[in-house]
Amino acid sequence: MLIVDLAFLFALCASFSYALCDMAIRSGLQHTNAFIGSTIVLASTLFILIGFVVFSQPSFPSLGIHYLWIIFAGACNPGLFFIFYLTGISKIGVARAAPIKGSSPILGTLLGILILSEEPTWKNLVGIAFVFSGITLITFEKTDGAWKKKQIVWPIAAAIVSSFAAVFWRKGLQAFPDSTIGTIIGTIIGLSIVGIYTILTTKKFSEANIKKSFRPFLLAGLLMACGFYCYTKAMQLGEVYRMLPIIQTSPIFTVAMAFLIVKKFEKLTWKIPIGCLMTVGGALLVNLKW
Repeated sequence: MLIVDLAFLFALCASFSYALCDMAIRSGLQHTNAFIGSTIVLASTLFILIGFVVFSQPSFPSLGIHYLWIIFAGACNPGLFFIFYLTGISKIGVARAAPIKGSSPILGTLLGILILSEEPTWKNLVGIAFVFSGITLITFEKTDGAWKKKQIVWPIAAAIVSSFAAVFWRKGLQAFPDSTIGTIIGTIIGLSIVGIYTILTTKKFSEANIKKSFRPFLLAGLLMACGFYCYTKAMQLGEVYRMLPIIQTSPIFTVAMAFLIVKKFEKLTWKIPIGCLMTVGGALLVNLKW
């Protein structure tokens, strides 16, 4: 029986929102670099989340170590995650980068067991193995000369920091009555890291290019705000080993849209959708209960 609860639904909504966000980001990256793009996306995400808080007026929890966990979480995701992942998209394309960063449930499950004392069954672990197999199929396909194998280090790095972030979010959000406050704090930390890195590494800011990319990045910010809210709610309500694989089903939506929308930008082979199906199948297996 598939476990369908509120946490599962939030995770699924996060997955779909992130897939749409990927496509908007891919469009914006045609005109500017990943660091400028990630700064614009996170700034617009923060603006939208602040507006939501002003409207809903949630309560803040008392001071404690949970705030420190949220700071760590925000530094990993969206902070470092955005830098690594958007660089990966610009290097190897969204249809490859999205499934590779989807390998984060492998490490995330291990961290959930070691740090959070979660107890997945062997059948859940088989699902993780399917996720890994799908990623392997995508990663080791032959290249057409457009990108180099070593460039997969970027989405792999995104997967690693995403795994640690999931555990940090899970630990910190337990003390927050409303996850929106924690989401905003994490977004501020992430935006600070990405913004500083953008300023330090970008030699030339092209106003024309920024103008061309501003609209898709604003759209990505709106989708990111929706996805990030659902992500933190899922982490607040459900176990990491269950939620992270479901959230990482976003590649199946991303690849489907890539075939329909951005096929002219990326050369896609049969291995990519097959690998995505294996990844998604494994994610669903993690949430099966016999």
